[in-house]
Amino acid sequence: MPTERRRLRTWGRLLLSFGLTGLFGWWAFHDLNWADMWASLRTANFLWLVPHVVMLQCVHWLRALRWGSLLSGLERVRFRALNASTAVGNMLLVLLPLRLGEFARPVLISRRSSIRASAALTSVVLERVIDGVAIALLLEGTLWWLGDSTETLRYLRWGSHLMLAAFLGLWGLLLLAYWQRALAVGWVRRGLGWLSPALAERVAGLMDSFVGAVRQVSGLRQFVSTALYTVVLWVINGLAILVLAYAFDCSGETGSCTPLRLDAFQSFVVLGVTVLGGMIPAAPGMAGTFQAGVRVSLSLFVPPAVLTGTGLAFANVMWLATVLHQVGLGLLTLARGTVSLDEMLSTTMPPPPESPAGAPR
Repeated sequence: MPTERRRLRTWGRLLLSFGLTGLFGWWAFHDLNWADMWASLRTANFLWLVPHVVMLQCVHWLRALRWGSLLSGLERVRFRALNASTAVGNMLLVLLPLRLGEFARPVLISRRSSIRASAALTSVVLERVIDGVAIALLLEGTLWWLGDSTETLRYLRWGSHLMLAAFLGLWGLLLLAYWQRALAVGWVRRGLGWLSPALAERVAGLMDSFVGAVRQVSGLRQFVSTALYTVVLWVINGLAILVLAYAFDCSGETGSCTPLRLDAFQSFVVLGVTVLGGMIPAAPGMAGTFQAGVRVSLSLFVPPAVLTGTGLAFANVMWLATVLHQVGLGLLTLARGTVSLDEMLSTTMPPPPESPAGAPR
């Protein structure tokens, strides 16, 4: 029965993810101007993809270095191992539903170092929290600066507020647990005890193990370096969007080409809203939700005539470049033999609980 229940839950989540992809994909493309989109693609200057992809590659390397910084409290892992694990993990994150690719990086790095998979998974969770806070703060600042009060902007601000509250709340809970481990675990036991004593004990045990791992993979030096890496990689991400927009400004073209022009500020708004949309549990590759996020952000700056043609062409090219870059890096890593195919296929399940979690082997 438990196995059957898990299978039903998995199928339910899959149906939900593909349903959300279909819903957001339909909304993004329901009024698409096919003629204008194809004209934009035919006249686009795709040479701008070269610096765009170079910047995406820099972001990839920065993510690997940031992860190594977080893990340095346990072991100084070689960049080659960090780079390979990040490449294959990001590829699986794109290709697999339900964010199952998140488990690949911790498992792969545990096989290339003395760090346990549970501690590596803790570092991945911390990365996600830090990124969430960073993007929420970016949205709060940029959306406030816009100053307009359109309906779209109001919805985006509510989404930004909820995102910031959720990630700051999680960050606050982690800080409390870091400094007052017993108190935080006790709160969890009391808070869930009225619902199910067995569940309360299980969650409290998981939290206790998680906090133990956090203490080992985090510290002041790791926090400062991780924060710096985070700022730099998201700045480059935003500028990469600006660079790609140059491909659609119709320079030297006449006739059917409808130009799309973004400045640096607008590019960072596109970045923040697209990441916000990417948190929706959609199907593999963020198809549908990615384009919907780009469309919503562009609607703040460009008229509908540009949005439904050139704007969606830009969204599709940005999505395709992101997906192909991540998948290409993973395939290149497999082709080099740095990670074997069998090893990759064995990394898509959660690492087993360990006690004490995060202790070096």
